[in-house]
Amino acid sequence: MGLWSMLVEPMRSKKCLSCSKVTIPMEFVSFPSLAWEWMGKTTLAQLVYNDPSIKESFDHKSWVCVSDDFDAVNITKTILRSLDADSRDENDLNLLQVMLKEKLSGKRFLLVLDDIWNESYRDWTILRRPFGAGTKIIVTTRLQKVSSNVDPVKAFFLDKLSHHDCLSIFAQHALKARNFAGHPQFKEIGENIVRRCNGLPLAAEAIGSLLRTVTDHSEWEKLYESEIWDLPEDPCGLIPALRLSYHYLPPHLKRCFAYCSIFPKDYEFEEEEIILLWRAEGFLQSKAEIQGTGLGNQYFQDLVSRSFFQRSSKDKSLFVMHDLMNDLAQLVAGEICCRLVGEKQQKFSHRSRHSAYVSDDWFHSVKKFEAFYQMTSLRTFLPLLKGSFFAWV
Repeated sequence: MGLWSMLVEPMRSKKCLSCSKVTIPMEFVSFPSLAWEWMGKTTLAQLVYNDPSIKESFDHKSWVCVSDDFDAVNITKTILRSLDADSRDENDLNLLQVMLKEKLSGKRFLLVLDDIWNESYRDWTILRRPFGAGTKIIVTTRLQKVSSNVDPVKAFFLDKLSHHDCLSIFAQHALKARNFAGHPQFKEIGENIVRRCNGLPLAAEAIGSLLRTVTDHSEWEKLYESEIWDLPEDPCGLIPALRLSYHYLPPHLKRCFAYCSIFPKDYEFEEEEIILLWRAEGFLQSKAEIQGTGLGNQYFQDLVSRSFFQRSSKDKSLFVMHDLMNDLAQLVAGEICCRLVGEKQQKFSHRSRHSAYVSDDWFHSVKKFEAFYQMTSLRTFLPLLKGSFFAWV
């Protein structure tokens, strides 16, 4: 049974009816989509979430990017804000869950919890307390234990792409075509490169984007024969194809991309915001006639065309980095860039020059900022309030 039918058909066959005397509830349903980071879990969930039939079948829906920061308070706040932008700010989990339960009473609600890492069954049971009648949840995760905790009605295990489908993605980004029919000279070497992508869509997209403006056959062969392909997968999940795509970036784009490691995963940003930061840091310097914002636009669009930045699926005016691209940025930036997220106590290198502090609100104790005391070379401090943006540089 497909994911669409499992979500929508039960809603059509049963009504969630509420009155003063009787409630006919719907069952609680969760759908973990298991796969590794580069397999397209989020993409599949987005297709379901944005499908017109889903919109017709639910009164409300909400999407929460969880990643490795599983905080029941913040997740519940995010859901409440999606239902009511003017909801009262509160940090007490019990009060937040009472508010959420009241808003969902008698409503059909779809919730997507994207990329859960937390394996604690207790944390999961606490988070799900407000949900019941009429609620269905899609969970995406890489971990089998998370799936077991969720106790799903149905789990979907995503496999690698077929060679044909992977080849199609590669051709689309490298040649702006569905296949090699119009570019027979690249067919054999293109198929060899795609085999090295090992059925991973992000790898095919990244390498295809890298070759988008390369018309020299020998350059395709050079990339195919690169020793980087033979490097083992990084412990944080970075595949050789991504490191290869960074390796071939020109120096000015490497610097701009590495700087973006200060942004948290799933952080959405505007093009102009990033350009202003690059400009303040002195990254936009050229002897050519293009200067300032125009040069920044060129740098930014170069990174977009190479799939280092992607348009947000929620708001097409915003951009986001794929989680693995974010991991890659942190890896190449090393100690030069760092970020402090929420309440976590961290230690940073005295060599750090660029940093960001990420929070849901500004009312926090000074203690957590002790992590910045040893940063004698700090040049950038970027306070990021989720949902807004401003910087001190």
